[in-house]
Amino acid sequence: MNITEHAKLRMNQRGIQQSIIEYAEFFIPSLYENQSNKIFLSKKIVREEIKKIRKFLDMLEKHAGTELLIDPSGSDLITAYRRP
Repeated sequence: MNITEHAKLRMNQRGIQQSIIEYAEFFIPSLYENQSNKIFLSKKIVREEIKKIRKFLDMLEKHAGTELLIDPSGSDLITAYRRP
């Protein structure tokens, strides 16, 4: 998503980090309202996202030592295994 100069200025004034904008864009559904798409990070949505992230972090930690072999073009996963 392109961020306008106006939006950059407002984000800076309000202490809103670009990483949060990017996260919301990719993971939070938007609603079409008043001729534009709107993403609202309510406290309920944030709590749900925190649960998902914690669950993912636990899963990621359990996969430490996993190795993926990918073909030279970078498009196909050949195999995956855990290193001892």
